[in-house]
Order: sequence, then structure tokens, then C-alpha cells
Amino acid sequence: MKTLLKNVAFIVTMIITTMVYAQVPATQDTIVIASGDGNAGLLEATINGDKDGSNVRIHPNRVYKLEPGFHFVLSAINVNNDTGTIRIVGETGGKKPVIIPLTTNNKGPGQNKVNGSLELKNLHIQGRDDQGGKWKGHLFEVNGANRSLFVEDCLIEFPERGFYLQSVTSGLTIEMRNNYFRDMFVMQAQYSGNVINAKGVPIESLIFENNTVSNSGMPMLMQNQMVTYALINHNTFINTTTTVFLNPYYYEAYITNNLFYNANTIGTNAEAALAEPDGQAIALVGIDELDINIGSAGIPLYAMDGSQTSVIAPYNDVSQLKIYVADNIYFNEATLDKYNNGFYSAAFPNVAPESYLYSTNPGPHKVDVPVLFMGAREDALFNGNANISRENNIIGQDPGLGTEAISVAEAEQLAIWQRLRLEVPGEVRTPDMTSYYFGDFDPTTIPGIESEDSDGILKFSNLIEDFSINPSFASNIDGHTIGALHWTSEIDSYDPVDGLADIIAAYQSTLSIDEVGPMNVFELKTSPNPFNTNTSIAFNMPSSSHVKISVYNILGAHIATLVDGVTDAGQQSVIWNAKDVKPGLYFCKLESGTLSKTIKMLKTN
Repeated sequence: MKTLLKNVAFIVTMIITTMVYAQVPATQDTIVIASGDGNAGLLEATINGDKDGSNVRIHPNRVYKLEPGFHFVLSAINVNNDTGTIRIVGETGGKKPVIIPLTTNNKGPGQNKVNGSLELKNLHIQGRDDQGGKWKGHLFEVNGANRSLFVEDCLIEFPERGFYLQSVTSGLTIEMRNNYFRDMFVMQAQYSGNVINAKGVPIESLIFENNTVSNSGMPMLMQNQMVTYALINHNTFINTTTTVFLNPYYYEAYITNNLFYNANTIGTNAEAALAEPDGQAIALVGIDELDINIGSAGIPLYAMDGSQTSVIAPYNDVSQLKIYVADNIYFNEATLDKYNNGFYSAAFPNVAPESYLYSTNPGPHKVDVPVLFMGAREDALFNGNANISRENNIIGQDPGLGTEAISVAEAEQLAIWQRLRLEVPGEVRTPDMTSYYFGDFDPTTIPGIESEDSDGILKFSNLIEDFSINPSFASNIDGHTIGALHWTSEIDSYDPVDGLADIIAAYQSTLSIDEVGPMNVFELKTSPNPFNTNTSIAFNMPSSSHVKISVYNILGAHIATLVDGVTDAGQQSVIWNAKDVKPGLYFCKLESGTLSKTIKMLKTN
């Protein structure tokens, strides 16, 4: 019988962790925010005003429930909420309240800032008003330590820049489920249009599932950082000009069932490749070994030595990584053939191709396009390590998208825009990208084909675009159609817990490691996990030896020493009474001689 060498308690812990973050207790204090023209500014005034005379938050975990209709924002949300979570929600199952920024004297509300955790659920957030005015900056900035960002069932349209997370110093968790980030295109910058900007920040957990992102420059701006756990599953990425997710440094990652359609159209920049530690460009799905050269700021303290000059075990050991890339589709639309295949531009005959990116034939080349799904670096890792697995990825097959993503005319304008970004000599034309967008610029209308109107949206599948694909492109992992499931009724039958179990089972089936029983020779387990007050920590020793078991918080600070002495061979256990420590994520470390093992534990309340 074949199975994982390590138990999957960490996986279960992570999904439960995110569920804990997402839950709102039944007794949670809730305040209802009225909608309509007469209540312009009420949303931010209510949130910003919840503080006492010393600027201390009165209700740090209050839920701000928005009535259906329009909520006009005049100034930015700006709160210090170090111990709580700002929760802004619409009625579950109801039409999404529409949040619209209003421009005053050509000045937008500005960037919303939360020094605390943030939760958004069942909202429609517009990036501009009916006069073209914008928020000015990212939609939200989250800062501080040990922060969570949770976004679910939201339509976020024309934001240009989504969630700025570079100011979260440690302990960052991100969970985004069943959202549509629509028309993220930024005319002035090909690398912008980010759903998240977490560059250089260590990420404890990233769950990105059943989301659609259209017309983004770079949906996930993650670079030079360690992501301890990532689940990127059943997403649809339409018309991405650069890399979908830039960062290749994962300890445990499952990148599965995603549709990459017209992805990284600008190609692989040679100069960017030279900036990488190994000089190789990051492919569409990039995977690499963690190296201290990416910068210690992007690596959690528990993964480095005390001087922060090297990565320590198990994070520096490629054999300990868990990486699974499976059942993804990568396809470039036929309308990009001229753009991708190097036909010379009428504007620059025999000088530059339509994209100015082609590099197979002699000419002025800057980048390769289309970009590889995986490159030589990934090939070496997947071919040389059984624990890094890929299978059933579909490259170059048309999945039959319901809506044409880029027309021939739009591809011509995209080529002009890209050449301007690359400073092609002689290119002076101004591209017209109007028809490139799927939505219009009027925040008071929702173009739909079924039940949608100006007072809110119920289902993404009711919008005028249709990003469903041919159902014959079904996942070998869970049987669902590849890509985001909210474009069909499949979303109603999808269970994320079952979905994760299917992924783990599929990954496990690719391994060839013999089962060694319920406890390995040198093993560490904890139960229950998550726990409220006490948890039992079981460990197994091959012989009588000196054992030390310690507990650390997410910042690496020592919390408790549970065992420090000689123990007998065999299975032992010790109880950790954690009634006096705060809820959150903790690490239990077992050390004996040259052996060590660390597991995660979650205290819920």
C-alpha cells in the first residue's frame, strides 16, 4: 500500500484555520448600514467613528451589514483595529450591495486602510464612479502583524489595484473564494491590475479557489517570499498581460484545476530572467527551491537560523516540499496567433513583429512569447523529486470558452499597447482599449442577460460574458469542469472540504512511498487540532534518548517547554495547557540529537 510519508494533519489544519477566520459567531455584534443617495458617506463614517476618546476601537469585531442598493463612499475607511477584524458584508444569498467611490473636486476617496484583519462577503465593489473618478490607490491596504484577509462571493469591478498587503510584517493568511475580479486592466502599467500585492511578505496560507480574474496585469503580485501553504484551485484567469502569480517559492502548494486563457501575453522578459537567483525566467507556473538570496524579509523567522543568514530544515530540503500541479489548462486564443507567431507589423516591415516579442527568427528581440507553462528549472525539479509532482495538464487545446476573450481588432490594439510599454522605436500610436473590457464604465448598471439589474447582482453567470468551457474538459481529480465553477450550476454542488480531500488523494497516488504505519519511527502528532484549551502531543522515539519539545508562536518567540529530558523508546504523550495564551497559530518542535520535527497547532479561542 502506498501513502504519504508525512501525515496530512497540516493540510487539515490549514483548511480549518481558514474556516475559523471566516466564521462570524452567531452572537456577533452587527450594525446595518442604510443605502441610497441620502446616505452617501455613511459607510465609512460608521466604521471610522467606532472609537472612544483615546482612539481605541469600541467594537473591534463588529459586522457592518450593508442594505441592498448603492453605498456611495466620499472618504476612505481608515482604522486602527489591531486586535480585531473589520467585517463588511451583504445579505447571504441576496443581491450584492454596490459600493461606489464618489469623486469630489476631481479627488477620489483614497486608499482604504485597515490596521487589522479584513473580511468582505457578498459585495459588489466598483472601482470608479459614473464620471470616471477612482478610489486613487489600492482598494484596501491591510497592515500590521498576524493579519488575515478573507474575501468571498464578491464582484470587484475596475479596481485597477486590489489589496495591498506589503505592510503585513508576519503571519499573513489570505483566503479568497468564489469572487469575480472584473476588468483589472491598467493602461499605464502592464504589471499592475493586481488582485493582491504581497511582494516580499512571507505568507502562511494562501487559499485562492473558484475565482475569476479578467484583464489583469498580474493577478497575484508575489515575489521573493516563502508561501508556507498554497491552494490555488478551480480558478479562471482571462487575458493576463504578465505573470499570473510571480512567486515560485512554496513549501506546500496545490495548483490544480485552473484555466489560464490568454495568459502572460507580454511574454518572458529576458532582463527579468537575469534578475532571478538562477538567471532563469519564471514560467507561467513557476516552482523553485527556497533560497536566502531572495531576502530574509520574505522568509518567516521559523524557517531561518538565528542570524537570518540561511534557511533551515525542513524548508531548505527540496525532498520535504509538497508540490502538486495538475489538471490545469493553458491556452492562447487564435486571435493572438499573429501577435504571438512573429508576423512583421505593417508599421515596421522587416523590423519588428506585431508584438515585438518574437525571438525564434533574427530580429530585435526582448522577450519570448507565448510564455512556457513550465521551464527548464521546473522540469529539473519535477523530474528529480518524487514529492514534486505534475500530471494531466492540458497545453494548447482550445477548451471552448463561451465568450471570445480578445477579438482580432482588440489584439491589434493590445499589440500597440505592448509595443509602447517596450518602447519600440517609432511606435507613436495611441491604442484604443475600450472594447477590451467586458463591463462598461457606468457603476449604476450591471449588464446582464437574465435577472441582473442596477440594484445588485445574484450570480456571475448572469453577466453578459460567459467564461464557461466545454464540460468535456473535466478534472481527473474531482470530476468538475476545469476553471472557476460559478459560470455554471456546478458551483452549487462544489464542497471545498471534499475538493481538498480529492486533491490530497490525487497527489498521494503519484507518490511511491511505502506506508509505515500510524506513527513513524521518529514522529510527532497532536490531537485535537484545532483545540480550545488543551491538546495532547504524541511523539514516538526509536530508542531511549534526550528529548526536548518546545512551543513557539508565529513570530518565533518561545512560549513553553513541555519536555526536556531523557525518555524511553516508543510512543509517549504530553498535554499542553494553553488556557493563558492567545488564539492563533503555534509551532510544536520536537528535538532529539540531530533529529527534529515541527508541526503546526491552531488554538481557536
